[in-house]
Amino acid sequence: MIADYTEAPVCHVDDLVDGELKEVRVGDTDVLLARADGQYYALFPKCSHYQGPLVKGLLNGHRLVCPWHNACFDIRNGHRLEAPALNGLPTHEVRIENDQVFVRLTTEKESLENPLSAPDEATTETYVIVGSGGAGAFAAEGMREGGFTGKIVMLTESGEVPYDRPNCSKDYLQGKAPDEWMPLRSDEFYQDYGIEVRTGQHVTSLDPAEKRIELASGETITYDKALICSGGKPNALPGLDLNLNGIYSLRSLHDSQTLRELGKQGKRVVIVGSSFIGLEGAMSLRKLGSEVDVIGLEKTPFEKILGETIGRVIQGWHQKEGIRFHLGRKVDHIEGESTISAVVLDNGERIPADFVLLGLGVKPRTDFLKGVPLEKDGGVKTDAYLNVTDGLYAAGDIAHYPVIDGFQRIEHWKVAGQQGHTAGLIMAGKDEPYQAVPFFWSNQQGKRINYVGHATKIDDIIYDGDPEKDDSFLALYVQDGQIKAAAGLKRDQDIIAIRELMHEGRMPSVETARKGVKWVKELKNA
Repeated sequence: MIADYTEAPVCHVDDLVDGELKEVRVGDTDVLLARADGQYYALFPKCSHYQGPLVKGLLNGHRLVCPWHNACFDIRNGHRLEAPALNGLPTHEVRIENDQVFVRLTTEKESLENPLSAPDEATTETYVIVGSGGAGAFAAEGMREGGFTGKIVMLTESGEVPYDRPNCSKDYLQGKAPDEWMPLRSDEFYQDYGIEVRTGQHVTSLDPAEKRIELASGETITYDKALICSGGKPNALPGLDLNLNGIYSLRSLHDSQTLRELGKQGKRVVIVGSSFIGLEGAMSLRKLGSEVDVIGLEKTPFEKILGETIGRVIQGWHQKEGIRFHLGRKVDHIEGESTISAVVLDNGERIPADFVLLGLGVKPRTDFLKGVPLEKDGGVKTDAYLNVTDGLYAAGDIAHYPVIDGFQRIEHWKVAGQQGHTAGLIMAGKDEPYQAVPFFWSNQQGKRINYVGHATKIDDIIYDGDPEKDDSFLALYVQDGQIKAAAGLKRDQDIIAIRELMHEGRMPSVETARKGVKWVKELKNA
C-alpha cells in the first residue's frame, strides 16, 4: 500500500512547456509528468505493453506515444488508445500551489483496463469473431469498450487463447520468455467479460447472406454481426515433397515451441526466405546454438522495403553472429527420403540440413468465405469502416482497406490490433473510420528497426545519418514525389513524429525534408 498517499512537489509551474515529458520522483515512486494545454498530468512512467520508458516517447496534444512499439495513451485519463498495449496507465492526482506542481500518489498499480461493459443476458445479439490473433483479441475488447453487452464468440483453430505472436520469433523462441508471458489475457478475464473463446474450431463456411457459420464438427452458428480476422496461411515451397519430415513454418506458439526444442539441440537449419520473420528466426535459432544458413531470392535482405544500404547493414549484423547467407538464389530441391539431409540450390550448391524453416510470407486465409469477392491475393476489400457487406467486417492480414491513393493490405501486429479494436468499436455502434498510419518493428540481432507508413516502391531515399557508419539513422522513403514511409534505428521520437504528421496530413515536401530532419521540434511547436 502507498503510505498515507504520498504527496510531494515535483517542479515549478513553468518548468515544463506544452508537449514536454519529465520523469519525477514522489517518495520512492517514479512518476511521468506531462504537460498539455497548460495542464499537468501524472501517470505511471512505463508502457503497459513491454514497460517501454514513456519519457523517451512523444506527446502530441493529449496523445502519449511509446517509443518502442508506438502504443498510445490519453494522458488525461490514462486510457489506452492504440495497440499493441491492451491496458491503460494508472494516473495520479496533480495540484498547483504557490507556483509549485504537487503530485499525490493514488495507486500502486502498473496498468489498468480501459472501461469495459459487462455482458447482459437481456441482450440477445450475438457477435462472432473468426480468428484469435491480434485483430481478434483487440476486437473483442473493442466491442465491450464500445458498450456492446450481447454474446461474443471467438472461434479459433488454435489450441490457445490469444497470445503475443510477435514474441514467437524473438525472446520466446530463444527460451528467454516463460510460457506465462505469452497469453494476452487470463482465462478469468474472458470469463468476466463474457468473451467465449472456443479453441480448436475449424470454420468450413461463412455465408454472409444467411449470417451463418459452419464448423468442421458439423455445428452451425448464426450471428448478428461477424468479424473475419482469420490471418494468413504460411506460403509453401513450390514442388515440396509433403511427405518429407523436417519442414517447419513459424506462425504459431506451437511452431515456436517445436523450433525452440530443435534449436537447443544444435542442429543445422536452413531458412528459406530472407523475410523479417525468417531473419528473426535465424537470429533466435543461432542464439540457441544452431548452425544457420539463409537462402533468399533478393540480392540483399529487405531491399524492396528498407533499401539496399540498410539491408546490407542488417545482413552484416547477422553475419557477425555466424549466420551464413546464400542470396540471389532459390531452392532447386531438398534431399532426403523420410527426413531432410540437405537443401540444393539452383546453382548446384548443396547445404547440409537437419531441418528447414520456411519464411516465405503468408496468404490470406479466406477459403471458407461464401459469396464474398476475393482480391487476387485472397484478401477481402472493406470500406473505411472495415465493413465487407451487411453485418460482416474484416481486419488484420486479410483486409484491403481504403487509403488516399487506393487500397492497401498490411501484415503487421500493431495494424491488426488497431484494426480489430476499431472494428469492435464500430460494430458496437461507434461511427469512426479506420485511419491509422501503419507501423511495425523488427528485432534484428538486438537492434530494433521501427518503420512507419507504407511504400509499395522506392524511388529515392533521404538519409539522416549514415546506416553504414552511424549507430543511429533515419531513412525517408520517397514514392511518386512524396514521403510515403520512414525507418529508423534509435530514432524513436522521429519515427513517432513522422507517424503523427502523416496521420494529420502535415508531412513536409521532399524538398523540405532534404534540408534537414527536424520532426520532433516541428511537431511540438505546431
